[in-house]
Amino acid sequence: MEYLIIAIIGILFLVKASDVFVDQIIALSKRYKISGFIVGFTVLAFGTSLPELVTSTYSTFSGHPQIAISNVIGSNIVNLCLILGILAIFKTYKLSKTDVKYNIPQNLIAISLFGVLCFAFNFQLFGFAGIILLVIFTIFILMSKRENHDIKVKSTIKFNLLILIISFLVLIVAGKISIDELVKFSGLFGIRESLLGYFIVAIGTSLPELVTSYMAVKKGNAELGIGNILGSNLFNLFFILGISAFINTIYIQEFLPELVFLAMATFFVLVFALTGRKYYFSKIEGFGLLILYAVFILIQINK
Repeated sequence: MEYLIIAIIGILFLVKASDVFVDQIIALSKRYKISGFIVGFTVLAFGTSLPELVTSTYSTFSGHPQIAISNVIGSNIVNLCLILGILAIFKTYKLSKTDVKYNIPQNLIAISLFGVLCFAFNFQLFGFAGIILLVIFTIFILMSKRENHDIKVKSTIKFNLLILIISFLVLIVAGKISIDELVKFSGLFGIRESLLGYFIVAIGTSLPELVTSYMAVKKGNAELGIGNILGSNLFNLFFILGISAFINTIYIQEFLPELVFLAMATFFVLVFALTGRKYYFSKIEGFGLLILYAVFILIQINK
């Protein structure tokens, strides 16, 4: 029981730290006239994806790269289905035209490109493949900067570097503590390791994305929250697996069905954005994404 209590306390610290962190990131972007999406796509995405980076690289280093892959794919599906779904249920938000016309399709292209790369390397990612993944990630960042230069953010907070650093450190530490304790708690119920990476670890490491995206949407900066999610997904797939491929060979073939599901989830996000009330994500779209995530859970449980 103490594991759950500590996890809840960690989550409370996570929420507050994320709130402060988002305020400072928004203030920083306004101070230097940086696109809100780009801030979310790079700085915020990197910060909130650090738990995935730590757990994935450690699991690869310790000889369990399968956990790294399931964590990355699981986190991406959580970001698209669970987080966007939860955000839409609690607060209707509008995607920008750039999100729908460029950013979401870019994610779909990225997943397809990742699949082609895996096929080219016989579904085995090693050092050279890791370099290619990192190069592709850099190209996507530069392309996104060109397409998202006109998005503005709102802020009345004065930027303070010390507060930014402290909130960032608290965010990461609180996220790690929450994840560790939730994993211990799940172990009491004998949850299988194969499900651990997809759900317990993936959901745990996606807590920063959920909290920071919700705070961004709540503060009227939906493009920052969406940028965080889309940026985190590319960061997870290309940067984290790129780094992991340097540490140990990653075998992808057994995860092909989950990659296909990730591509399908990205496609559904685009469809939901284009149907109904134009570019708005409301409770209807939110429940649709949660149903999609429920389907993923059922597939994994019955696998």
